[in-house]
This record gives sequence, structure tokens and C-alpha cells, in this order.
Amino acid sequence: MHISVDENSATLHALFPTLVYQSRPEGHHEYQRAFQEEAQRFQFQTEPGSGGKHFTGEYHGQILLHQQASLRPFFNTLAEHVSSYLQVLGMKPAFFEMQCLKSWFVVCPPDSDGDNAIVMHNHSCSDISWVYYVDVPEDGPVIRFHAGRRLNTAPFESSFHYDWKNEEKSAVDKLNWWNRDTWSIQPKTGDLLMFPGHQLHSVDANCSESMRTSVAGDISLVLREEHLNLEYGRTASRHWLTLPLSQ
Repeated sequence: MHISVDENSATLHALFPTLVYQSRPEGHHEYQRAFQEEAQRFQFQTEPGSGGKHFTGEYHGQILLHQQASLRPFFNTLAEHVSSYLQVLGMKPAFFEMQCLKSWFVVCPPDSDGDNAIVMHNHSCSDISWVYYVDVPEDGPVIRFHAGRRLNTAPFESSFHYDWKNEEKSAVDKLNWWNRDTWSIQPKTGDLLMFPGHQLHSVDANCSESMRTSVAGDISLVLREEHLNLEYGRTASRHWLTLPLSQ
């Protein structure tokens, strides 16, 4: 990107941006009904005051949604979007197959006290993490992505502090992609988000008056059989040797 400031000009190189994929899959209403029908089978008790842990099926051991035959059309569509995501990243999807490691419901009831936020975390076991929004209120919470270590501003530490209550005290003129450490997305019902599994993220409290239901999952990319002789990449678990560890 080329810029001009007063009499000075410069070329800016945006290095290592993180790509978050957002789409609205066709056939959303069919997928929505399929997930709603499976909700009873995968139900769990939600409890406030736990940093969001009790609002996720993962915390309750309900992590195998992808094994349900009724949901196979959705996961077939998910695979198509993973291919699109990889193509945008400049990769060759044909080298890989998608393995669903875990998938679970996230059910957040309305809470005016703001006690049902999901704290900042990542899914380090996965290559790609995804969220599908089955039913979310229009005024529902945003999902926030966190930089962790701010590459642009780290050398200057607190000099880049932005005062949210008093902009006149902020050295930062305006928040943008390059100087902020969080970025939020307001999802809509039917949206699909994908992002790197190591990416830190959180979800604000559901302070609306409606239930918020989504499905999350982790994906591993493994080499197809015809590419097992490559010196990089992960082989499918069917080729592994699994042995118990002694205590």
C-alpha cells in the first residue's frame, strides 16, 4: 500500500495478516433444522459463573456431532468451504483431506448480568477452528479475535495505549488493523466462520433477551494417500501406532 503524508511518501508492507473466513452456506435453513433436531441428544446443563465453560458441549464431553448421519450434508458443505479457505491462502486443497476432530454445541442463555462470556482461548490441537451460528439474536454478542503479542506496537509498549473513556488522553489517533490488539465480528444466524486453530478468541456475554446457539469444531488437515511420501504434512490417524503410556 502506497501512502502520502504531507510531502513524504512511503510504501507500506502488511506482513503476516491473519485470515478469518466468513460465509453464509447455501441451504442454511436445512442445516439449522438438522442441528435443532440433534440438540436434545447432545443437551447438557448450562451454569453461569464459570468463564463460559459450562456453556459449551466440549466441557461436558459432548464433542461428536460430526458422527451423526443427519448432519453429514452440513459437514460435506463445511469441507467445500475449507477448500475455498485454503485456496484463498494459496494452498492446494487436493493434497489434503479434512478430519473433524471434535464438534460441539455452544448454548448461551440470555443473561443481563453479563456472566456468560466465553473467556479468551484457542484450539491449539487443530489446524482450523470453525463456528456455525445456528440461531443468534440480532443484538447478540460479538466474537473477538486477539492478537496476543501485538507485532506492530510491541516495541513501544504502553505508548500505544488507547483510552476508551477519554480519547483526548490517547496517543493513538484512531484504531485500525495495524495498531489494535483485538478485532470483533458480529455474526448473524447462518454464518460460518473459520480461522487458524491457534488464534486467540473470546465471545462477549449474551446480554440480549434470546438464546444464542452455535456449533463449534476443530479440523485437522492430513495428507491424502497419494501424497504420503511428502516430507511435510500430517498422516491420517489410521497410519499411526498407538501405545498406552505407563503411570
